Amino acid sequence: MVADAEGQSRDDVRGLCPGAPLRGSASLPCSKSLAQRVLLIASQARGSTRLEGLRLERACDDVRAAVELVRELGTTVEALENGVRLEPSDARAWRPRAALNAGESATLARLATALLAFRAPPHSTWTLTGERTLLARTSTPLFEALRAGGARIEHSRGSASWPLRIAPCAPGRVVRLEAPASSQEVSALLLALSALAGPRELEVAGAIPSRPYVDMTIACLSRFGVSVETSRHRSGVRLAVRGELAAPARPWLLEPDASAAAVALAAACLSDGELSIEGLAASSLQSDVRIADYLARFGCRAEAGPGGLCAGGRPLRGAAVDLSGQPDLAPVLAAVGACAAWSAGGTTELSGLGTLSNKESPRLAVLAAALRRLGLAVEADGERLRIAPGAESGETPVRLDARGDHRMAFAFALLGLVRPGIEVSGADCVAKSWPSFWEDLAAWGARTACYPARP
Repeated sequence: MVADAEGQSRDDVRGLCPGAPLRGSASLPCSKSLAQRVLLIASQARGSTRLEGLRLERACDDVRAAVELVRELGTTVEALENGVRLEPSDARAWRPRAALNAGESATLARLATALLAFRAPPHSTWTLTGERTLLARTSTPLFEALRAGGARIEHSRGSASWPLRIAPCAPGRVVRLEAPASSQEVSALLLALSALAGPRELEVAGAIPSRPYVDMTIACLSRFGVSVETSRHRSGVRLAVRGELAAPARPWLLEPDASAAAVALAAACLSDGELSIEGLAASSLQSDVRIADYLARFGCRAEAGPGGLCAGGRPLRGAAVDLSGQPDLAPVLAAVGACAAWSAGGTTELSGLGTLSNKESPRLAVLAAALRRLGLAVEADGERLRIAPGAESGETPVRLDARGDHRMAFAFALLGLVRPGIEVSGADCVAKSWPSFWEDLAAWGARTACYPARP
């Protein structure tokens, strides 16, 4: 009997099997990164916002949590045939009734923390909590920036995480963020400042991790009438926030989720099939559309056209990829690199992975341990993952624990398309971003398997 990576049993154990190519046109849920940002921005904007492509019955856990949170703040969210309509309330009328819940989403938790700290009525006190892996996530630079702006932040568990209590305070014209650990901290402060009257500035000292996600936030604010101008200052950048949030005049069609698209396209390649995804182009606000370029570097057939993405064909070689702007692609490309090592003897090096330690799991360490169990030669440090052919064949069968991390579940599932006997323990955590993952891959032709839990 093979134990899972943590010596624990899991109730939901699934996997994918080699031998069945994935083919067709993939329909995916809307981008959770876009949806979460837009839901919170719309909750602060003047007027009614209509979002198309966000179907509540198909929404992932993170988006559902954002919908429920803005509803708790008084925003009306009405389900439409192919989307939702949002009608915000006056923030001056906000009254804390019970703890707000960010679910398992660090993006939502950071956005909501900053919004409550700088936007909620003075002399009120708010509790923001979360679930499962969020309770171990940290965001010290954000908390310190909010405290420096005048808010009181108290952590109920004694660590710089959630749950926390917030006593709001209107900040001064300039807010300073020191050495951000996540792009979400910058996005959270930009959202909070955009909801306040008058011009504001955010000074960021140090490098901004995963900068394309901040660019996404800026583009979303622009759709609601707020401009963010970037300039240099002595220790980093200054972001000047100007304008008043107002609902777009026309409905906004949210794109399919590019991170999910990356998983789907990689699955098509690893199964030697071909998938296309409409509605995503190289010009997307989501930088994970670069998956097409990265798959091509491995020798796969991949293209990002004006109407969508498509990919197919197994990797023919290893590749070197800098993922500093797209760290969520690391688990996907690690699976592609493993296939390149097994089938083509190629070596893959993924760099720019410094933010992976503070995710739902310590992703770099979890990936490295799993790939070593499969017989690959793996080197990993805080920024880099190197995958090469190994001298041993590895365990068979092997049960890999997703550690409650949806992106680990996706990566381990992808490995099963190439290597038989890979079982994904805790497979239901995919609901965080893609609830119908296992069913969708089966619909595109993948062979799926369910396994009994082991004591």
